[in-house]
Amino acid sequence: MHNLLQSLGGTIFLFLLVCSFSQCSVEEPDYNIEPLYADATAFDNEIAVRWNSVMNELERYTTGYKSPVAARSMAYINVAAYEAIVQGMTGKYNSIASRPLRLPVPQISKNEAYFWPLVLNSCYKYAIQSFYPTAPSEQQLIIIQTYEELSLKYSQNISPATAQRSIEFGRQVAETFYTWSKEDQAGDAAYLRISDPSYTPPAGEGLWQATIPDYAPAVLPYWGTVRPFIAEQQDFAIDPPVAYSTDPGSRFYKEAKYTHDQALKIRENPSDEGLWIAQFWSDDFSPLTFTPAGRWTAIASQMITAENVNLADAVMLYAKLSMGLSDAAVGCWQNKFKYNVLRPVDYIRHTMDPDWNTMMKPELVDEYYSPATPSYPSEHATYGAVATTILAAYFGDQYRLTDRCHEGRIEFRSDPRSFLNLKDMADENAYSRMQIGVCYTFDADAGLRLGHQVAFSVNKIQFKK
Repeated sequence: MHNLLQSLGGTIFLFLLVCSFSQCSVEEPDYNIEPLYADATAFDNEIAVRWNSVMNELERYTTGYKSPVAARSMAYINVAAYEAIVQGMTGKYNSIASRPLRLPVPQISKNEAYFWPLVLNSCYKYAIQSFYPTAPSEQQLIIIQTYEELSLKYSQNISPATAQRSIEFGRQVAETFYTWSKEDQAGDAAYLRISDPSYTPPAGEGLWQATIPDYAPAVLPYWGTVRPFIAEQQDFAIDPPVAYSTDPGSRFYKEAKYTHDQALKIRENPSDEGLWIAQFWSDDFSPLTFTPAGRWTAIASQMITAENVNLADAVMLYAKLSMGLSDAAVGCWQNKFKYNVLRPVDYIRHTMDPDWNTMMKPELVDEYYSPATPSYPSEHATYGAVATTILAAYFGDQYRLTDRCHEGRIEFRSDPRSFLNLKDMADENAYSRMQIGVCYTFDADAGLRLGHQVAFSVNKIQFKK
């Protein structure tokens, strides 16, 4: 089905393209696209925003695309998209393929014309189909529909030869990045092995074990060995967690008590703003929401759209952000399974309240959950810090935003929330995990530090000359 849909998409477009030109007069118009369309910065952000929105839906509905897997897929796709059109940015932007990625990529023919929207549209389509081969048929049809719609819109007054050349170049770049991704065995096709039945977590006091209610096995226990894009090992270094103790006077106990009290507060008072905050940032269950990593791509799309960012900058921003999110996931998982800190639900039930539970519960199920990974550091905090630090480098530290990611949902309170700056967003996202009852404060603190460290490395890349 996947191969049929993939080939069908290209066949339909080529048929419509030929038909559109069969009605031309015998004397063809001048299809020279120089100099007006030679620069990719001459276009708006529609293609990049549309395809990233498609990916947000794909990660919701495609089985196995937990946030690290989704973040990695989006990174390869968005970096491929950047490299597909960087040669059309009239020398204002740098390719990052050879340095720092050390990847040879296809080059355009200098004496032939390319139409960059068609190059980009093609690259997104072929890359997404490669990285989401198991997407449900409904989502695969959305991929084809998006491609055909954008292709027809942007092929007006472009010669068939230029259009076909552009489509083929975008496909070649997508194929190059997909082939490169398969060299990373730890990350390749990880959607097929989210849980490793051979993995046994270490036993010991204060160490993570599978938790109630379903005692699910660890999610991606070896993700810390996935190949990063930019980050080095020193970017993943964080301090050890708070020393484990059941002494009521210890810091560990006090932090667990704080998590206990925060979750109990909103359970007993559903009108408390803490419940709204906890639900607003949760993004823990597909297909109800996208992943915690994908959430930040959706936030970036709102900013890119609101500020009318041009196509070149939009593609650059998506590339930077998705690389940062992917690398942050590698560092987060590396530390999670290095320190193996037990989740609050197990600690609190053992030391304080045997009946206590988290507030991590979508309305569509009857059970409360904890994530099937060790607690330290917080995944949400890591993603929030890396994303806001990267976005602040472009939009400014004091960028004000009303986040409408969940507007209109009926399963939980979905009102938009407004923020005075990006740091406030990152902090609220990080500390919402205590209100929902699945992390300690020191998890959030460490996640914020880790995300900032990864973002600093990504922000050092010289995308612009």
